[in-house]
Amino acid sequence: MKKLVWWFRCVGAFYFLLSLVNLYSVLSGDGSWFKSTIPYPAEDLVVRAFMEGWSPFAFEILGLGTFMLWASRNPGRYLGSVWLIVWLEFWHGVADDIYLISHGYDLVGYLVFIAIHFLIIVTGVLFVREAEREKVAALGQ
Repeated sequence: MKKLVWWFRCVGAFYFLLSLVNLYSVLSGDGSWFKSTIPYPAEDLVVRAFMEGWSPFAFEILGLGTFMLWASRNPGRYLGSVWLIVWLEFWHGVADDIYLISHGYDLVGYLVFIAIHFLIIVTGVLFVREAEREKVAALGQ
């Protein structure tokens, strides 16, 4: 279960830090960072709408990050949440990043994030399976 404790802590800290960067960009009201990432010309109102549309993602990863840090205290109670995070990493991470790349967003930046998503997915699956086996073994004794 120790590996899962550290998985929750590392992934939770990553999400938490990523949320701080995203929330700062959203809440600052300065759309320059967003404007520089959009692969097509965008007026200020378009950038503002993009920022407002991005805000649920920023708050979502804040919630996930803080939950994972909290769940790291007793990961055996939250094994199901690991599977949820793995699915989110695949659909909200990998699939969405491929979608954005196909629409002209930064190839290298999103490939880096795809690699991070796969790292989180693979380690999450390995560690939760190990923890599930440990839990079954403990119940059988």
